[in-house]
Amino acid sequence: MRAFLVPFLLLMAAPAPAAEIRITFPAVRKMMADQLFTVEGKKYVRGDKTKRCDFAYLENPQVGEWQGQLVVKAKFSGRTAFDVFGRCMGVGDAFDLTIAATPIVKRGVLVLTDVKVDTGGKDSYYIRKVRKTLGPSLEKEFGLDITGRARELLEQKDPKTGYLRELSGFDFRQVKLTKDAVILDVDFAITIR
Repeated sequence: MRAFLVPFLLLMAAPAPAAEIRITFPAVRKMMADQLFTVEGKKYVRGDKTKRCDFAYLENPQVGEWQGQLVVKAKFSGRTAFDVFGRCMGVGDAFDLTIAATPIVKRGVLVLTDVKVDTGGKDSYYIRKVRKTLGPSLEKEFGLDITGRARELLEQKDPKTGYLRELSGFDFRQVKLTKDAVILDVDFAITIR
């Protein structure tokens, strides 16, 4: 009897997630487009669309998983140049790249850590500089507001009954990746009014 009781008690002592939110990669891509790639489908990591000689942006993101990391494939375009009599004098390039990172949640926002940038063997002075600066830039600037989006989805008014749903105590416990989704283990409560 004791042999059965010990594993059972250990199982009972282990905290279990109250809920699991599964966000498929097409949904993550849409969230990225809505929240990050907001300027004509681009995410500026330096400058903006008014800076024709000094800018850098990512576009056309594709999201997936590889060896437990979130992978974003995108096209990079950038230029570091000076405007000399209407011409841009300096370096620049456009190429495909792959970003691999570990997703974590900080204050309700999905962010990236341990960002690594791969350019598929393409190399130059400018590309090396992009690889070196893009990782830290994405760690600072990349963020998907998961809590806000969950609140929007879970707190919708029930049109048939008129009841309101209120989300409280929304806490993340863990972020996991599968081959087709980001999975968030969360604790929360919904109050119906």
